[in-house]
Amino acid sequence: MNCALHPDVENTAFCIRCGKPLCAQCVRQIQSSIYCENCLSETLGASGTGAGSAAGAASTGPTASSSASSLSSSGSASSSGATMHYAGGSSPEAAFLLGLIPGVGAIYNAEYFKAALHLLIFGTLVTIVDSAGRNSETLFGLLAFGFYAYMPFEAFYTAKKRKLAREGINLITPFDQLNEQMGQFGGMELWGGIGLVLAGMLFLLDNFHILSLEQVGRFWPALLILAGVAFISRFRKGNRA
Repeated sequence: MNCALHPDVENTAFCIRCGKPLCAQCVRQIQSSIYCENCLSETLGASGTGAGSAAGAASTGPTASSSASSLSSSGSASSSGATMHYAGGSSPEAAFLLGLIPGVGAIYNAEYFKAALHLLIFGTLVTIVDSAGRNSETLFGLLAFGFYAYMPFEAFYTAKKRKLAREGINLITPFDQLNEQMGQFGGMELWGGIGLVLAGMLFLLDNFHILSLEQVGRFWPALLILAGVAFISRFRKGNRA
């Protein structure tokens, strides 16, 4: 999930009042509680644009510090205006169970684009299994099963991270670590997009009987070559560092 104010930056926490996803630049932290700028302004009784200065004073000024302490102990504060709440479930267990249905776990977490993407990828893998020959049926069958197992766990950790963020705890999930590792090769979005483009081209060629998926399946060992090249590249970067 990306930051609500910076769509191109991945979030690191959630506001404990409105649930808004925040990047490191947008986080306003008082003791163990995390707020967005608007919610911090409202809870400290500041006016609109004074939120930034209120956040700074919260860490240095005695008055703001005492206000922050009372806010943290009470867990609630009055709001002068309507507060925006982001949709999405907060039960990791429910997210996991719904994640067993392709796309539904992401819908529970209010990640609708991700839900559509999960359906597309899973459907593509299943179609390849049905259309490819014996050479690649087992490989793509395992990939389809692996992705099916990935979806409920991804939904679980997303909901758990959001739930803990509302309590002021920033959880680093295994999928955050995966995104960080994939960032060394250009990011998951880049390679995911390349994979979908290639899959779409192969299906299109198969539909027009230009190149059958069974013939393409014979080239599955090329995946091993690509994986080997990726490991070698990572090893060389580690030695340079």
